[in-house]
Amino acid sequence: MNTHPQTCVQRYLEIESLLHHFYTFFDYCAAVCIPGLLALSGGAPVAACCKNRYYRIYDLEHPSFDLLRKEREALYGRPEDQKESSLVSPCEYHGEKGCRLKSHKSPVCLSFMCRPAIENLREKHNIFTYDYLGFNYALEWILSGDMGEREWENFRESLLEMIRKVSGKQGKAQGSLPEK
Repeated sequence: MNTHPQTCVQRYLEIESLLHHFYTFFDYCAAVCIPGLLALSGGAPVAACCKNRYYRIYDLEHPSFDLLRKEREALYGRPEDQKESSLVSPCEYHGEKGCRLKSHKSPVCLSFMCRPAIENLREKHNIFTYDYLGFNYALEWILSGDMGEREWENFRESLLEMIRKVSGKQGKAQGSLPEK
């Protein structure tokens, strides 16, 4: 496939927005994980999963990844120019309150979900389709243009279905779900 990098980034950002919407309902990290880590640390800042510069390690050398990085730096600044750094994470975009990036995250950062969170998703919401490596690869394929239109639509629809399940809007009109 030879999808234009701008189209790839637009599709990626739409999926990123849907994932953020998903995480507003399935907030295992902020509700369960972070409070437990903060209690263990005596209230000192914690990094939870953000223990490396994953965006530098895992992002691919590809024009669409370059465009995503360029847009990220235009919005949030270059990593080396970040003034406030966290003492608990080597990632320059990780501050005292966690990740500064509200959009344009790396696929690995956007897709990661630990095993206990995945188990909670399965037990509480009966969702068995979330696999963080699968999501990471799907996000890479979207950015690289290796995911076809039909596959992208199917991926998007499966994500919308997961949002409906975790939000309790199963079978209801999509009124509050993000539109295409």
